[in-house]
Amino acid sequence: MISTGLQKLDTCLGGGLKEGLITDIFGQNATGKSQLAFQICINALKSGKEVLFEDTTGGFRPERLVEMIGSQNMDLKILDKIKIARITDSIQQIQYLSKIPIDNFSLIIIDNVSDLFSFEYSKKNNFLEKHLSFMRYMYDLSRISITTRIPIVVTNIVRNTDDNEIENLEKSISMYSHVKIKLSKINHEYTCQIISPFNSQKISYVISTDGLTNPS
Repeated sequence: MISTGLQKLDTCLGGGLKEGLITDIFGQNATGKSQLAFQICINALKSGKEVLFEDTTGGFRPERLVEMIGSQNMDLKILDKIKIARITDSIQQIQYLSKIPIDNFSLIIIDNVSDLFSFEYSKKNNFLEKHLSFMRYMYDLSRISITTRIPIVVTNIVRNTDDNEIENLEKSISMYSHVKIKLSKINHEYTCQIISPFNSQKISYVISTDGLTNPS
């Protein structure tokens, strides 16, 4: 089990992220999705195994990881255990995990999971093809996570449609994600919500140099 770094969130999750499950972290821009993924990444490194971080947007910021690791007084050499994969198209994203040995990873992170699919299938007449391709990809991720027992964390964005905030490719991703965590910002307050038929708790958090923390 891997801690999220947010104590109250870990409590809601029964201790943290469990093996063999896909966790979907989604929300508005600037709500800390990537930073929460970094926190989970750092905690996973403590197991001694490597972490695979797939960056599909070019937004990976190693300096933020360095800052967060430093705040925990950890040896920066632990960064050597993070494998960064810069993914540039959906075909590469789909095929990547089948082309590398993944048994030594304690965690796989995909940041952002839907961006390339939305970009490459942006035309309206590609709508069905986009969803089918993405659903097949999510099915493969689910199968990998279940069979290897490696937890997978994906991040995703939301879109505003008719004044409603909807997760990008929501129907396709929800079929194969096991835990959904929504990050929101209203005015200057941040809220984290677990979306589940059995648990829909909301907790507050703040973003600091240490990462996402519960307010004191």
